[in-house]
Amino acid sequence: MIKKRLLLGLTTLSTLALVACGNGDTGAGGDAGDTGDTGSEEGEVLETEDGEEYEAPTTGGAGVLDVWTFTDEAVTMINDYYLEEFPDLGYEINISIVPTEEFQTQLDPVFNTDSAPDVIFAEQAFVKKYVESGMLVDLSQYDSLMEGVEYIYDYVVDIGTQEDGTFVMNSWQTTPGAFFYRQDLASEHLGIESEDEMQDAIGDWDGFLDTARELRDATDGSVYMVSGRSDLTHPFYMSREQGWVVDNQLVIDDQIYELMETARIMVEEGLMMDAEPQGEEYFAGMNGDEILGYSLPTWGLHFWLVPNGDQTAGNWRMVTGPEAYFRGGTWIGITQTSDMQDEAAHMIEYLTTSENFMRDWAEDTGDVVSHQGVVEEVRGDFEMEFLGGQNHYDVFADGIETIDGSIITEYDQSISGAFDDLALTPYSKGEMELEEALDAFRMEVQSLFPHIQVD
Repeated sequence: MIKKRLLLGLTTLSTLALVACGNGDTGAGGDAGDTGDTGSEEGEVLETEDGEEYEAPTTGGAGVLDVWTFTDEAVTMINDYYLEEFPDLGYEINISIVPTEEFQTQLDPVFNTDSAPDVIFAEQAFVKKYVESGMLVDLSQYDSLMEGVEYIYDYVVDIGTQEDGTFVMNSWQTTPGAFFYRQDLASEHLGIESEDEMQDAIGDWDGFLDTARELRDATDGSVYMVSGRSDLTHPFYMSREQGWVVDNQLVIDDQIYELMETARIMVEEGLMMDAEPQGEEYFAGMNGDEILGYSLPTWGLHFWLVPNGDQTAGNWRMVTGPEAYFRGGTWIGITQTSDMQDEAAHMIEYLTTSENFMRDWAEDTGDVVSHQGVVEEVRGDFEMEFLGGQNHYDVFADGIETIDGSIITEYDQSISGAFDDLALTPYSKGEMELEEALDAFRMEVQSLFPHIQVD
């Protein structure tokens, strides 16, 4: 294959000016360069199942780089960083933002057709579906991009790589998780006065359960250790030896059994609130005094805990917890039907490998980036008032090297959803016995994916 070198000056492109508004618009169809014609019609207004309105994603035709994303971070990164660095690209960028739960519904019917966007941003829950689709461009043909990839954490590259070794998607971020807890409640009810003491107490699941029981007894059951099962699932999921599917065989790892038993114990013994994940009680607990802690990744701190814990700000701290884990993340790839593949690769090179961009993004947002050198450079520079002055970046950085991207499969979103609905939830609530719950789960997987062996 012919190698291509994308210089970040991109001097071979014409110099037609593109003005970036940089307004960080969070609505659908956010256009980079909205002072000019985007080359696309305004999309029709659609609704999610929850009644949330959004504009249908659009494509702008020839000479327009179309980007479809589920995260409005794409608008900020492109408008405020990429286009500030390269204001004279010679083409327009049309950004469509689709709610996460609708993203695949909108993309799949046009994927691998002339109506597909040039660039897609894919979330960890479904990224492997697109990585393994065979419909994304091999990024290894771009020499300068691959030179930058040498400094990206292995797990990020692994997730963006097909089983046959073809590298098709990259990310600017890592998403290690932690256990966030209320220091004031820990001090009052457990006599725990520091992060080190908390980590010593909950460094394994036996200690976690013992601490939860101590908290229950000290508060007569008025303060729970965690909000519910979602604070258990990801630490257990990401500490498995194998993913959900290996060689077309459903794998129920030992950690899945441990998760089910731990969740049932915590429900039966009144150790967790058992709030619905991301429900009203879940978020309300961040400002109340009924929940000691939450398991959250990097973005969960910034987008969930901070905005919903404004009245408890300064009282939160973070530790690794019983298991190092990760949750989420966003990967970027180029569709094979794109007629602007070089232009798309130039943007991906900047957003996912540029050391200068990574440094600026980390310092401006606190996001834990995927460039190893930048992480080591900036990790000591943070203090977060919300965490009582604790350095969140340093704690998160310690967890990156433990992340195993090999357990992520193209089936994760569907299978994890089926497991939660049909096995974990009813078993933890005592509504079904273990094998009964797992049999229901296996039957659902077989129905969803007939080619997977479930026995």
